[in-house]
This record gives sequence, structure tokens and C-alpha cells, in this order.
Amino acid sequence: MKTVIITGASRGIGLATAKKFLAEGWRVIGAYLNTPIPIENPNLISIQYDQSDSLSIANFADQIASIAPQVDSLVNNAGVLLDAGEKVANPIKVRKTLEVNVVGIIDLTERLLPLFKKDSHIVNINSGYGSISVPILDDETAAGYRISKAALNMYTRHLAFRLEPRGIIVSSLAPGWVKTDMGYSAATKTEGPDREPAEAAEDIFQLVTTRIKESIIDGW
Repeated sequence: MKTVIITGASRGIGLATAKKFLAEGWRVIGAYLNTPIPIENPNLISIQYDQSDSLSIANFADQIASIAPQVDSLVNNAGVLLDAGEKVANPIKVRKTLEVNVVGIIDLTERLLPLFKKDSHIVNINSGYGSISVPILDDETAAGYRISKAALNMYTRHLAFRLEPRGIIVSSLAPGWVKTDMGYSAATKTEGPDREPAEAAEDIFQLVTTRIKESIIDGW
């Protein structure tokens, strides 16, 4: 049985992704922060995890190593959007956002690298907000979130080059504007999310199960 690790698996895209992989016969190690994952399945292992806390990250990685000496995929889905709609960069929020959306992901991923085998796939959930060359939503809002996603894109490229000799695939996927708490937090009076979490989950599953050297898929 193949094993996937999904962070932020208790709601939204993470929950939908956990359901998709379970339905396809995978074992899911799902991480949650406060709310337990609302799934009952013998192939689901739930672990509480705080991506802003280095000790929690270390404990999570140790638990995974004891459960699954080999991992087929990691979906770095957990993240925060603290400055939706804000037009002035707030250093406190930027720092917190970077700690969760970039440093926490790097810390966890690097700790788990020994568990990945050839043809394993790491997917970093990103956003069109992180695009520089082809910005999809280009305005003055959400500086911290935008900066964090641009940085995550660069880590994805960096890691893809590093792991290519081992045959490990590293991808960045922007799921679009999804109907989640985070998605609705950026909605306006005239525009809002237009994709279901299950649609994003399907995209993630297809990416994980398709051998692509490196993929950066744009969306919201």
C-alpha cells in the first residue's frame, strides 16, 4: 500500500485530498492543527501538528519515520493567509506567514527526505499570488501571503534540482480559487471562489500519480 503525508488535512483542500487518496486505496498520514480530521478509515493515521513550531515539526517527522520507513508522497498543504485584503505590509503578519508557509514546510520536508524513494513525489501547494512573471491576481493586497508563495516556488525549484539524481519528483501546484475558509477570506462583493475542494483534490492526486519531472501549475 502506498503512503501519502498530507498536512492541513482536517478541512478544505487537505480534507478533500485525504478523502481522495483513501478512496484510491492509499494509506494517509494526515496532520491537523486544532480540529481532528473528520474521517473514519483504517488507512488514516491522524497526527496533531503545528507548522509554526520547530519542536512539533520534529516530533511529527519522528512519528512518521516510526510508522512509514518509506513514503511515496508528501503534500505540503498546510498554510495561512493572515493579510487578505490588506494593502500595507504588516511585518508581524509577514513574519508569521513566512514561518508557517515557508520555513515550516522546509523544516518538515528536509526532515522527511530520507524516507523518500525513487519515484516519490513532493507537492507544494502554492498560489497564483506567488507568480511573478505571469501574475494572475496582481494588486497591492496580501503582501505576506504573496511573498511566502513566491519563496515557496523557489524552494520547489531548488529541491527539484537537488533530488533529481535520486529520481524524486518535486512539484508546485496552485489549485485555483477554492471554496474554503481561506478562499472566502479573499472574496470581494463581486468575486469569490469558484472551485470545489474535491476538484483541487483531483488535481493533486493526478499530479502525484503522473510522473512529471517538475511542474508549476498556475492558478489562484
